[in-house]
Amino acid sequence: MKPNKIACLLLLMLLLVLAACAPDGGATTNTNVSGLPVAGGSQVAGGGQATGGSQSSGGFPASGDSQSSGGFPAAGGFPATEDPAAGGSPSIADDDNGAWRIRVTGPSGEEAWSFTETALKEALIGPAAPPYGLASLFTHVYSTVNNWPTARYYAAEGYGVEAVLYAAGLHDAAQTVTFRGNDGYEVSLTREQLLAPQYYYPQAGKNESGAEAVCPIIAYRWREGTDDLGGIRDDNPCLIIGQRNPFEQTNPAFVENISEIIVSKAPGETWPMASTFPMPGLIATGETVKLQHQNYGQVKLFYTLDGSEPTMLSTMYNTSTYQPELNRPIPITKPTIIKVLVCGYGKADSEIATFEFSPHG
Repeated sequence: MKPNKIACLLLLMLLLVLAACAPDGGATTNTNVSGLPVAGGSQVAGGGQATGGSQSSGGFPASGDSQSSGGFPAAGGFPATEDPAAGGSPSIADDDNGAWRIRVTGPSGEEAWSFTETALKEALIGPAAPPYGLASLFTHVYSTVNNWPTARYYAAEGYGVEAVLYAAGLHDAAQTVTFRGNDGYEVSLTREQLLAPQYYYPQAGKNESGAEAVCPIIAYRWREGTDDLGGIRDDNPCLIIGQRNPFEQTNPAFVENISEIIVSKAPGETWPMASTFPMPGLIATGETVKLQHQNYGQVKLFYTLDGSEPTMLSTMYNTSTYQPELNRPIPITKPTIIKVLVCGYGKADSEIATFEFSPHG
């Protein structure tokens, strides 16, 4: 064969070999300096997934997972997720595997974020955990008194409410926090009521002996009517708070099946003062005085008859919601000064009202 024909034949054979070695379609693989696939292979240098894999450099979740670089929660504190329920009704997202979810909303009803137990746990015990002094996970027996009034006990384990507020970036700003159950029942606590020293009283309803410090929690394992921590079991989230004194009727503030936490940054309100029937002044000897309030079922009235300033440890006027015979009017047999303090969840204590009665006849 002539030299020019041999050269052409060799060139043709070389082209066939190159075509056979190339990937299907003639595409080539892009690689970065580390030798790992880039965009097409969903990874970046350092082994972390790129945008398509929802992670950033170093393997930490990127903005698509609502976290900032380094793995710490971004604004809002918890991994943000869409709540599929329109209108704000409680719901379980498709990927929650039947676990509970709590929505956190602003004062106008807008959803700030929502979190599952898993997301909450990660926020409270991960690298962005609250500082020392804020209980992230807390297990203890809680004492309470209901509106009958009867002392009761709860064995519980849960997440510290104060730590939750810290993780959410609202610890210093929250002025009133409302906990709403999926049945619509809700309780509001002022910042002072939520963060005040709280205790477990083994002799609840009697005295303060043996008191132990506790903190308000969102309990995820709990059991009512027992002081045996070995008997707690998984349950729907429940707000459980301690008592500020052994007689405080905290049980109505326990909110089961929490579905929403509403945080208000606005300054809280104050309860109106109490009134009396009859009006202060002259009164027939032996007649009785009733204490009244426009929110009688939501507050407790504490009073003194010796001129001293009433506190939550003074005599409680409306001790029972269900046994009205226990709420006894005050008999007047001598000149008497009644001072009344109004206390209730969700608002600051009232100013002290003073009523003077002078018996005659």
